[in-house]
Amino acid sequence: MAEASEKGDGQSLVQQQTRAGIHEFVFGAPASEREPLLRFWAALGFEPVDEGHLEPEAAGRAYGHSQGLSGVRLRHRGCDTFNTGLVRLQFWDQLLNEGLEDTRPLVVGSRWMGLYTQDILQLRDSLASSAQQREWSLWVSPLVNAPLSHPPAEVDFFQPFVGLRETLVFGRRFRLAFIQRAGFDRPGFGTFDHELAYRNTEGSHANIVQPAGRFDSAFYKRVFGFETAPFGEAHDSGTEPTTIEALDLRPGETFHIERTRAVDCPSGLLQIYSSYLAGDDRRDRSRPGCGNLCAYSVRVRDLEQLCADVAGAGGKAGEPFEDEFGEAAVCFDGPDGYAWVAVADVG
Repeated sequence: MAEASEKGDGQSLVQQQTRAGIHEFVFGAPASEREPLLRFWAALGFEPVDEGHLEPEAAGRAYGHSQGLSGVRLRHRGCDTFNTGLVRLQFWDQLLNEGLEDTRPLVVGSRWMGLYTQDILQLRDSLASSAQQREWSLWVSPLVNAPLSHPPAEVDFFQPFVGLRETLVFGRRFRLAFIQRAGFDRPGFGTFDHELAYRNTEGSHANIVQPAGRFDSAFYKRVFGFETAPFGEAHDSGTEPTTIEALDLRPGETFHIERTRAVDCPSGLLQIYSSYLAGDDRRDRSRPGCGNLCAYSVRVRDLEQLCADVAGAGGKAGEPFEDEFGEAAVCFDGPDGYAWVAVADVG
């Protein structure tokens, strides 16, 4: 769950290198699926603002996958607040592989994109109906209620539920978590567009799952300048029935989690998980060129300095390149094996 615990925040280790939180959620798909995917994202308020193309050789140098690439950047109105939570669709002539598809949440290499909504029942019912259609091929989790207080307060007509309601929707081309606050409000985690059918935000937070027993948020604090987010201190979880149900945990599975953010940026957060139970590793299906959610991007002040910082912190950076939108960028892997894209911020 994104914000159900009441815990304090931490401090960043270095001066912030990124210019905000998670800038983009990068999704891969075949070029033939361009129109239906643009239509899907438009229903959530994400509209094209930039397009570009890379020939196979240039795409190979940039992303390690030598196929023709057409990119479309999508922006939600809420992205204007912190320039976080955009979507980048990468349409490939041929995918490297189908990606994560509906892989369960807590698998190494897993990713999913969080969004907040003010009408989760309408959204969930619509998606559940679409899940019956063959082309969607969706896994829709149960609707989970996570109380804000611990131990949970008793709920009745005179004392309504206070907490979060969440459903995960994973399929061939997207991996999303929709969340709604109930009985309380709190700043951050995106900006709602009340004119949309589902009154949802931009991408509010990203999620990664590190190898079992190897939790490490220090890399992201050192290289990105991220800090522990308010109410997001590192802690163990996985014994609560709501968490077990929401994350489809295996019997006896628990995990460590911390929520991080860019300094003074309450959206575009990064949640870092690590299970205590070893399992499958899907990192080879979670990088540019793959289908579905395959990378996150950040905006940085200095690409060369970022590459040096990544190497100094145990990661591996490639060579800078010009991406499909004509922007200076670089791909790198963190020491946890997660693939990232950094884009030079010229503003």
